[in-house]
Amino acid sequence: MNPLALTGGIACGKTTAGRFLLEAGFSHLYDTDAICHDLYEHPTPDLLAGIRKNWGGDVVSPDSRIDRAALSKRLFSASDRTEAFATLNALVHPAVERRLQEVMAHDGVGENELVLVEVPLLFEIGWESKYSHTIAVWMPREKQIERLMARNGLTREDAESRLDVQMSADAKLARADFGLINNGGLEHLRKQCFELVAKLKSNLP
Repeated sequence: MNPLALTGGIACGKTTAGRFLLEAGFSHLYDTDAICHDLYEHPTPDLLAGIRKNWGGDVVSPDSRIDRAALSKRLFSASDRTEAFATLNALVHPAVERRLQEVMAHDGVGENELVLVEVPLLFEIGWESKYSHTIAVWMPREKQIERLMARNGLTREDAESRLDVQMSADAKLARADFGLINNGGLEHLRKQCFELVAKLKSNLP
């Protein structure tokens, strides 16, 4: 079975769900956000060259790290933000995918293992077709707002603004093959994770 993708809205509980899915029987969990962060710290030659070509050397530190703050300023000040972000994604996303494949090969991931890849923007970047199945963690919007306010120290207005610019948890749940409903306690979520893994294992060769 190909890897499965785990996604969900901000503050929906993806990290907790991932931990429970590992506990339930997934052999590996990979985080594309962590891979992306590592690529900014240790960019490949191709990625570094692409960044320099499009935004200049001043968004690259003397030790060849990509300065995320400087790059962000360039992106948001661009005359066409959509085009600027599309250009960046065309550089970063293939690099993330290649690094993911390298790490999985290094780990010796087997064909019949249950492997999970956390991709927060799975549907937004059109990566769902790369995975055998997709799993979305869902949480009621009001609870998302409360968690964002508590976790990030945001006002209610700021928390709502963050949610408004992203694909909703409802939309992600509707598009996913499987849903984990995070509207109760931790044990409620954990039970669903174990039930899902049992269902997936029953379909393994």
